Amino acid sequence: MHAVSMLLAALLVGNASAGADAAPNVAEDARDWLRQMSEASQGLNYRGTFVYLHNGRLEAIQILHRAAEGNEQERMIALTGEAREVIRDNERVTCILPKSKSVMVDKSIPRKPFPAALPHDLDALTNTYEFLVAGEDRVSGLPARIVVIKPRDAYRYGYRLWLDKATSLLLRSDLTDAEGRPVEQMMFTDMQILDALPEDDLAPALQGKDYTVVDHADSKTATADTDKPRSDWVVSGLPTGFMLTHHNRHAMHAAAGEVEHLVFSDGLATVSVYIESHQPDKQAPSGLSSMGAVHALAVRRGEYQMTVVGEVPRRTVERIEQSMQHRP
Repeated sequence: MHAVSMLLAALLVGNASAGADAAPNVAEDARDWLRQMSEASQGLNYRGTFVYLHNGRLEAIQILHRAAEGNEQERMIALTGEAREVIRDNERVTCILPKSKSVMVDKSIPRKPFPAALPHDLDALTNTYEFLVAGEDRVSGLPARIVVIKPRDAYRYGYRLWLDKATSLLLRSDLTDAEGRPVEQMMFTDMQILDALPEDDLAPALQGKDYTVVDHADSKTATADTDKPRSDWVVSGLPTGFMLTHHNRHAMHAAAGEVEHLVFSDGLATVSVYIESHQPDKQAPSGLSSMGAVHALAVRRGEYQMTVVGEVPRRTVERIEQSMQHRP
């Protein structure tokens, strides 16, 4: 059920720690640097390779990014481990998985999965995060400014980001826990800014006629209040700052009936909740699991099976699961 979210989490996230002893600089506004980072990540054409350390494993991934007429296109290719690709544009995310001979297609959500684009209104996050400039360093031979996003509680991770001083592109990052310790790390080993990127470079290299395609991109997702599908669940007691941002229903491959999908976000962290009817003839997952910084909690709720998954600490998925109550 969570192949898209888990693959994206496994391909993209990241972070690393250098210049960790630099003192914060209150004279600079870290939010200005982060706004410039978001603009650069969305508006520039670039090609690069980054290494990603998570869960005791080191992976190498190539990324190609094209910005054309307001439309972002992105292709990521795993260079180590199983062959796989992720292709994203403004409308959808496509994950190609040769080992299982499957293609997973889902809608893009506004938050970009690669850790470079942030919400426009960073001021709205000051109740849950603190923003600091913490000195300078070098990454892949390029001078970089270090920016820290520090969580104000233990329900979310923080970030330590190295931004190219010339372009503000993200070059290196740490995903950190409440004590500031790295949970996952990412660093570019090569980055090229391009005047243009041919559209053909965004075409997948992995293809097969016998692949199974699971397409959720055409599922109707409501945007206006009057069009929202009524949820069978109410939410009370979410962690501070989290709110419902997306809600839809869709039929899942090899699943009976519909799956209700709710997304909660604090503006940086995102948690998905999947709810489906319990199927007595199928052994459902149960309990807490993790993959790097991603935690998932699967529970039986009467006649329903609920799974809560996100790139958040364990206590956050547990709290959100407890916040979900079925309507009488």
